[in-house]
Amino acid sequence: MKDRLNNLERLVSSFLAGEAPVRTSPSTAGGNNSTDSEDISTLINTPWPERHGHPVAPLSPESLNLQETGDGQVNYIDPSHWLSILDDIKEVREHLSVPKQPMAHSFMALDTNRMTPDTVFLSTPSQSLSLGDALSSLPTRPTCDRLISWYFNARFMVLGIVHPAKFQAEYTAFWESPSTTSPLWVALLFSILSIAACLRRVSNITEPSGSLPPISVLQQTTAQCLVLGRYTTANAYALEAFMLHLQSSMFSPDRPPADLWFEMGTVIRLAFRMGYHRDPSKLAGISTYDGEMRRRVWLNIVQVDALMSYQNGYPSMISSEYCDTNVPRNLEDSDLRMDMTALPPSRPLNEQTPVLYVIVKAGVMAVFKKIVAHTQSVSVKPYTQTLLLDNEMNQAYSAVPDLLRRRDIKQSFLDHPVLIWQRCTIEILYLKGLIILHRRYINYDQQSPDFEPSRSACVQAALEMLARQAEVHEACAPGGRLYEDRWMFAALSVHDFLLAAMVVSLDLSVRMRSNNQQRASSEIEHQQLALKEFRALMISQRIWAASSAVSPEANVAALALDLMIEKVAETDTDLFLGPNTRHEHVGFAADPELYYAGAVSQMIDGSETIDWSLLDQYFQNMDPLTLDATS
Repeated sequence: MKDRLNNLERLVSSFLAGEAPVRTSPSTAGGNNSTDSEDISTLINTPWPERHGHPVAPLSPESLNLQETGDGQVNYIDPSHWLSILDDIKEVREHLSVPKQPMAHSFMALDTNRMTPDTVFLSTPSQSLSLGDALSSLPTRPTCDRLISWYFNARFMVLGIVHPAKFQAEYTAFWESPSTTSPLWVALLFSILSIAACLRRVSNITEPSGSLPPISVLQQTTAQCLVLGRYTTANAYALEAFMLHLQSSMFSPDRPPADLWFEMGTVIRLAFRMGYHRDPSKLAGISTYDGEMRRRVWLNIVQVDALMSYQNGYPSMISSEYCDTNVPRNLEDSDLRMDMTALPPSRPLNEQTPVLYVIVKAGVMAVFKKIVAHTQSVSVKPYTQTLLLDNEMNQAYSAVPDLLRRRDIKQSFLDHPVLIWQRCTIEILYLKGLIILHRRYINYDQQSPDFEPSRSACVQAALEMLARQAEVHEACAPGGRLYEDRWMFAALSVHDFLLAAMVVSLDLSVRMRSNNQQRASSEIEHQQLALKEFRALMISQRIWAASSAVSPEANVAALALDLMIEKVAETDTDLFLGPNTRHEHVGFAADPELYYAGAVSQMIDGSETIDWSLLDQYFQNMDPLTLDATS
């Protein structure tokens, strides 16, 4: 047990330092859209009302985490981040508080073999760099044609910030005189090629041998062209090229999240300089066509910033109070022409377009940003504001059109996998918002019934999140509905499922230490919920264990949940599972929803035959293709 705990602590420190390698394997009403778009814009721009009441649960100094890694890096971890919740779980924290052993030298030193260029390259161009050097990395025109065609035909899988017809005209002109083309447009071309190559790689599409340079070369050339074109001058194509370059970099397993977050900051500053945060109707000299494309770009930037900042544990870099850019209309690319003088009416929100997903997600995202700002605020907020935000989030999700609301994956056999993915991500964003909003009340003033609504809402949202994790995992397994498209769902953020697992673990930990008579719920309800949480953790632990070889976060989650399950098994189960269920977990394997629980039960019952450190080394040395097939 002590060795496994040391391994867990080492893993947390190592991937905070960016040392742990991450290998990605192949995440109601319809009606008139004009009205719906206005509702979404209103929802985004509505200020919080002033309220008074109980304050939110205060944060102790211990809940503000500065974690120092072996190489001297210092990382601030927000209290709502899953790592902070892991530290709140008594059963794990008590074990981790044992005297720390000196960290092995191999984990204190940076691995120079895995060092990758960071954002410095964006401001330090090579003296010998020229456009001709960049164009020498360009694939042949037939290869470029194939990748460009594939990119724009996958329109629901890519950001809708480049208009196909306009790009096609520019692409044709480029081949007539490549050497006289703007370096920033060439950067846009390379960024599209790199995204197309990434998507084809993860979807297991094989390219003819030697027809395509390495993806890293395409990405590096994009960056070189951005520097060569002096992207800081805010000329045409700079922002779109930079945004697509960032998206392509997200597919690279060796790019630390912190580097991408710093690059996102550059994208945001460039967008501010170019005025994308102000609605084009308030700016002179912007055509109708350019104005609508600017709205599309800005909406994508806002959403990526909100998610990336929270995932890294930091506040959003965009403050909504300084921005008034409207949500774009739900239009097909064919509805937009460069010579247009007025925008056509929006299509209904039950009609799929390249921008429908980001438009619909905007309403939920707006409330999510409010929730994160609320929980990260250094000032004390009234508890009534928490309840108001809960209501606002539920209203935002209820406004999601039926096309993008959650459905059972097994019953969606006629729907395109991209549509299923979009439904999953919108629902997960909604559930994540509720978890973040209410998380601090799980272990705060447990005797007070005033905060029971928050405790219940947080746990139920976390259980729903874990249910989605299990559903997606089953659908992506061999023979499953989404097996051929499993690479797409691997992109669902593991941090969201980690957050849910840590919250359920924390609540179960609190229940193990509380007296049933002190809880508002009846004893039977208490036992049923505890058993549901226990089963959800067992399922989630098995899923994380299957992915632990390709993700350091998954490895941490698998170990943490294994410790939690084992601690639950060691505790008097009469207290939270009922007097007749002490050994029922051994029989869980008969339950079709817990088909793998027999192996977990053996671990719970005291089997210590697994050498976790050797198992971890074994998986890390396995071939990625084998890992993917195993997953």
